[in-house]
Amino acid sequence: MRFATSTFAGVALLLCSSLANALAPNSQNSLDFDAAMAEKLSVDRGGGIPNPIYLNVGGDTIGSATPIPSIPYADGGSTCSFTHQYDAVCPYNLPGAPDVVYSYNATSTVGATFSICNSTYDTKIYVYENAVGNLVACNDDVCGSDGFKSEVECVALNAGNTYYVVIDGWQSTDCGNYELVVSECVPCIVTCPPGGYLEGEPDCQDDTLDTYNGGCNSQPPVFTAIPCDPEGGAVTMCGTYGGFSYFGGSYRDTDWYSTTLIGTSNISFCVTGEYDSLIGIIDGNAGCPVSVFYDYTFGSPCVQACLNQTLPAGDWWFFVATSGFGSTAGPCGGNYTATLTGALKDCGPVSVEAASWGTIKNLYK
Repeated sequence: MRFATSTFAGVALLLCSSLANALAPNSQNSLDFDAAMAEKLSVDRGGGIPNPIYLNVGGDTIGSATPIPSIPYADGGSTCSFTHQYDAVCPYNLPGAPDVVYSYNATSTVGATFSICNSTYDTKIYVYENAVGNLVACNDDVCGSDGFKSEVECVALNAGNTYYVVIDGWQSTDCGNYELVVSECVPCIVTCPPGGYLEGEPDCQDDTLDTYNGGCNSQPPVFTAIPCDPEGGAVTMCGTYGGFSYFGGSYRDTDWYSTTLIGTSNISFCVTGEYDSLIGIIDGNAGCPVSVFYDYTFGSPCVQACLNQTLPAGDWWFFVATSGFGSTAGPCGGNYTATLTGALKDCGPVSVEAASWGTIKNLYK
């Protein structure tokens, strides 16, 4: 992560941060990244040659991190001329990629989103509180046109602490141009709508195996059956998820829902969660184990993620989990709603028995 000409390093930290700080927000909570870069690149060495100070603006190490003076904030550059210093597991650990570092001194408690979704390579981003190793947020894949760009949303920045934001790559060969956008956020809250079915699983917790509906991840495999609608109408499950530690390893609560289609169905599977989410459709006809999704996608907090597929008759599983693992994925007990529409099922005969209202009431005394 070092500059080709080390003389520029100290100057870069001062000039880049002061220029970015001088920009006005284009909304209440975010800065215009293009405007930030245009202002930086307008400062040149003469003759229209951009000053190389502005081409690599993150710091090389935590000790030389580029300050984020205030939020909102926008900045950018390239990681390729830097060295590898840091790494975090979220969930993969393929160290060696060049990385750059920013720092933020929190003078008040605020929620902040750190996004590098418009970068040009397979990225990873993570946040330390006060020191390397004290990881409070981490993400590998959640956004971008290919889903391989990174963002951590609504990270709690507590007053009196210093936060180090590391922009990294997935593996040692991954480097390139990045766009860092920092914005304030409002915490995401998801509630169960009227008519929703409660998943019923106890919140996950450290050092405890999932024996409720962990699907093929549980031994023996166990699933939650999606309630039946004979006309293929919308059925909503209200569940909880999150990340946890299992004897030192980083894990996540995975919820597997099952249904059996009696004919070809044009289904929609949509999830809205409080955390960065991964949802998927799995062909269950071959049983466990499974190694690939039939289809999958990612979703940001409070942003609905949907899969739309035409599925043949048979057994199908619908998967919901956080996209991250461990404590940085979001604490256990985060809420989500999962809605399946268009599933053609045999709900079986419905028996009707004549009874008076008084008889029914007596059943519950």
